[in-house]
Amino acid sequence: MPLPPVLAELEPRRDDPPLPLAEHLIELRRRLLVCFAALGAASMLCYRASGWLLDRLAASAGGVVFTHPTEAFAIRIKAALFAGLLVSLPLILHQAWLFVARAFDARLRRLAPRLAAASYLLFLLGAAVAVFAVVPAAMRVLLAFGGEHVRPLMTLSGYLGFAAGLALSFGGVFQLPVVLILLNRMGVVGRRGLRERRRYVYLAAVAAAAVLTPGPDVVSQAALAVPILAIFELTLFFLD
Repeated sequence: MPLPPVLAELEPRRDDPPLPLAEHLIELRRRLLVCFAALGAASMLCYRASGWLLDRLAASAGGVVFTHPTEAFAIRIKAALFAGLLVSLPLILHQAWLFVARAFDARLRRLAPRLAAASYLLFLLGAAVAVFAVVPAAMRVLLAFGGEHVRPLMTLSGYLGFAAGLALSFGGVFQLPVVLILLNRMGVVGRRGLRERRRYVYLAAVAAAAVLTPGPDVVSQAALAVPILAIFELTLFFLD
């Protein structure tokens, strides 16, 4: 069923002719302007909720402090930008897809939009698991290493950096099913081959957790390595 004219650009045409380089650059500029406009609008809307988000995050640390007069305002801006990116990400991914779609064959064109939607939902799920489950648990464990005369004094910027780093790491790790399914459909990897190389995958998962976590603590690394392995094992059931 054809789309209405006003929505015609919501899916790329399969008979799109190749464009000259100048037109590619013009199209890229237009796509980027749409992405930046969407990010700016979403960030402005999310700024009102940034205070609540920071309070919710700081509660798991028993409260945080800021050491510069402008630090709290700057952190709220960063929190609004991060939340705005999450909100506008579907539109940004869609604009990226419209720009690169003509380079794919018909089979991948049919598969890519579904993988993009799954990728966005998995990223949100991973970030939510990190922010609302892993960060509070990690903070309870890490802050317990203090003592009677060794008390934590967490700064707002340091804590937000820790939480945002874990959120991005978990969001990225939760993309593993999308990557494996795409590689499987392209004939690069298969279920049997991955099972035979499972030990190497496990080693790579531990190494990735050590690199992706924002700190050197074993708690955060273990909290990231376990979901990587669980997601890998579950994804094998969906591969050929």
